[in-house]
Amino acid sequence: MAAEDADVSFDDNDDDYLKSSDIQEKLPQYALYGTTGFAVLLFLGVFVWLQFPSESIEAELRAMRPQMTMRVPPMRRSARDAATPRGEAGAERSSEERTPSVPEAAKRRSAVLHPHPDPKLVERSDIGMLPIIGTDGRKPWRVYSRPFNVLEKRPRIAIVMTGLGVSFNATESVVGVLPGEVTLAFAPYAQKLKEWIDAARGAGHEVLINLPMEPRDYPRSDPGPFGLLTGLDVEQNRRRLDWVLSRMTGYVGVTNYLGDRFTSSQSGMRPVLRELERRGLMFLDSMESNVSVGPKTAKSLNLPLAISDRAIDVITSRADIDRKLAELETIAKTQGVAVALARPYPVTIRRLQRWIRDLDEKGLALAPITAVVNKQSLR
Repeated sequence: MAAEDADVSFDDNDDDYLKSSDIQEKLPQYALYGTTGFAVLLFLGVFVWLQFPSESIEAELRAMRPQMTMRVPPMRRSARDAATPRGEAGAERSSEERTPSVPEAAKRRSAVLHPHPDPKLVERSDIGMLPIIGTDGRKPWRVYSRPFNVLEKRPRIAIVMTGLGVSFNATESVVGVLPGEVTLAFAPYAQKLKEWIDAARGAGHEVLINLPMEPRDYPRSDPGPFGLLTGLDVEQNRRRLDWVLSRMTGYVGVTNYLGDRFTSSQSGMRPVLRELERRGLMFLDSMESNVSVGPKTAKSLNLPLAISDRAIDVITSRADIDRKLAELETIAKTQGVAVALARPYPVTIRRLQRWIRDLDEKGLALAPITAVVNKQSLR
């Protein structure tokens, strides 16, 4: 009996001896806490040590920095600036403060265009006025067009200046310098768009609006927040189209901006072109893509169409622009009409001015874009 009790007592003591104590179990955890606390205290100590003498260190660095004082003479004003009176009334204003206007010279040589908006050719929506075909059958692309002699037998060349309204000075140069037969296409994101349209039409120019579309390298090249995209459904693209069309009135149609991917998509282009036809507008395909479905789709929908033959200033040099204009003359003489796109670069405007002066002697007629609608063969 005593032996049994001894065995029991021995077993209990043996279990207590083999079992780890609480301190042994928690020793790694205590070590971790201690190491973390030490690291925090070390960081705070270094921070405080750096912070207190920072002002003296900065003062020492400033004293070591090389310094020199020199007198700067006042800026000399140019002759043009000297002619501009100073003060609030005569101070030069920024482009945001300037208002587009029709130069007097352009007024004298301009044709009179139909006033816009024609109340019978617009419908009011929650985003603005949208073009429609009138109940009498009148269409905006005809009503807002520039008068042109339909009996003109000479080959016709249409020049479209695109991307306008973004740069005030560039747009002002185009409106005031180029003849009214040149068509102007404005960016929908431009500021003071209504004023620009009034100025352009007041100078006798037909007006288009740029319709941003998805390029092949999207999103690297971005058509903007209202660009038409192949990844959107028909209704989403239609709402974006309506926003662009609501940005202004008095235009005869649209031309695509970028869009070499979108214009290659039949499912994307057909609903857009159908909507343009329903609203009585024309479409100028800038031919960003050689496989654009725009021309054939437009013809199947009876949509008024023009097709760009050349972009004359892809390379902005006098020699290349002149070469493209010569190619344009050949196309016009061969096919009866030719269409070119151009940007408002200073060199482009100067070469066009010189080239346009000689068109009559070459037996060619400068025409607005509506005068060449549906006169080109499909590609």
